[in-house]
Amino acid sequence: MNKTVLITGATGMVGSHVLEELMQDTKVAKIISIGRRKTGIKSDRLQEIVHKDFLDFSSLKDQLKNIDTCFYCLGVYQNQVSKEKFYEITCDYQKALTNILEQTSSNLTFCLFSAVGADTEEKSRMLVSKAKGRAENLLNSTAFPKKYIFRPGYIHPTGTRKPTGLMYRITTPLGAVLFKFFPSMGITDKDLAAAMVKIGLKNQFDSRVFSNSEMKNHLNINL
Repeated sequence: MNKTVLITGATGMVGSHVLEELMQDTKVAKIISIGRRKTGIKSDRLQEIVHKDFLDFSSLKDQLKNIDTCFYCLGVYQNQVSKEKFYEITCDYQKALTNILEQTSSNLTFCLFSAVGADTEEKSRMLVSKAKGRAENLLNSTAFPKKYIFRPGYIHPTGTRKPTGLMYRITTPLGAVLFKFFPSMGITDKDLAAAMVKIGLKNQFDSRVFSNSEMKNHLNINL
C-alpha cells in the first residue's frame, strides 16, 4: 500500500513526531511537507516545499495531486500573536489549503490536530476553543470523504521541541506533575502523533472526533 501523504507543521512539537512516525511507516511511499523552513531531514521519500504565503497555495497545484492523507499540524500558541493573527493561522491557512486540495486530491483523508474544548458553536469566550471550533467547522464543510479530528487535552512534551513563551515555561512543569498523577488529563506529543498516523493511514472509520482516551486506546489495539 504505497500512500502519498501531506503534512503541515512538521517542525512543530507534535508535527515533528508525526513526521517521524510517517518516516517509519512502510505503507508511506512519499511524504510532502509544506512549511516556512525545511526540517533538516534527508530522505528520498521526503519532498519539502518551502512556502511563504499560507493564504494562497495556488502555485502548488501540480505538487498536491493524488494525496491520500493529509496531516494538518500547523498552529501557533495564542500568546505569541494577536487575536486576528491567531484566527488567520488557525482557520484561514487551513481553509486556503483545503480549497486547493479539494481540486487536486478530493478523495483524501484529512487529519486535523485540534484541541479539547473546541467549540463548534463558536460561542466560547476562550479564543482557542472558538478558533479551533471554527477550524473544525471549516473542515467539516469540505467534500473530503473522511475527516478525522483529534482533540488532545494537555500535551506532554517528550522531545526537544517544547511549548515556547513565558506562560508555557511556567505552566509546563506544573502540567508535567499533574500529568504524572492524572494521566487521563492528556497525552504525550509522541503518543498523539502515533495515534494520528495509525488512525489516519488505516483509514477504517467514517469521519469522527477522537478524544484523549480514544487515541490512547487505538495505540493498544491492533487496528
